[in-house]
Amino acid sequence: MISKSIDIFSTTIGKKLLVAITGMLVCLFLLFHLFNNLIIFTGPENFNQLVSALEKIKPLIRLMEILLVIIFFTHIYNSISLTINSKKSRSNSYKSLSNKSSSIYSRTMFFSGSILLIFIVTHLSTIWFNFQKMNDHDKYYYFVTESMYGFGNIFITILYLFSMILLGFHLRHGFQSAFKTFGVQNSKFEKIINSVSIVFWFFIPLGFFSIAFWFGILGGGI
Repeated sequence: MISKSIDIFSTTIGKKLLVAITGMLVCLFLLFHLFNNLIIFTGPENFNQLVSALEKIKPLIRLMEILLVIIFFTHIYNSISLTINSKKSRSNSYKSLSNKSSSIYSRTMFFSGSILLIFIVTHLSTIWFNFQKMNDHDKYYYFVTESMYGFGNIFITILYLFSMILLGFHLRHGFQSAFKTFGVQNSKFEKIINSVSIVFWFFIPLGFFSIAFWFGILGGGI
């Protein structure tokens, strides 16, 4: 019975379910992450205190990070697998017709996902990695807003801004696909869920974008 349950995730439907579920979990993480990051607008003291507080529960944070890695890997692996299988099954005529009728959000999914992966690797290798080595809890704010590893680096800022635009594109189509997978489309709940999804594909990317724009382009309003 257990083996049959596991086998279903090797099918197209099972992979779509995994992509949809992990995508929703990533959205919940982004919501939590944005709430924490927005504290940076309230000034150095509050932001430094927040990061210091998170340091005190590092074992729990580490567990969450491990779960996030598993979620991201599952999402990326199955998304790539579905893309490859879809391309193999299409004929040239169908592909041409599909491209004309599909939205820009769906056509850019692989591109946006690839850039977002580059952004995640860059983000982890700069801000996250260096945060682990910092002992001075009064420098977190400066490190994010002014250092070469944060928004003091114009290239990181531009990558951040571009990635947040693509995140909005990626999440919009992702939610539409997830609704289809869950069978919500054309149901009485569709309008409600579509309205709620705007928070995730528009306001969350906008929130992250505003942080990068404010500190990386406007210099914190100075």
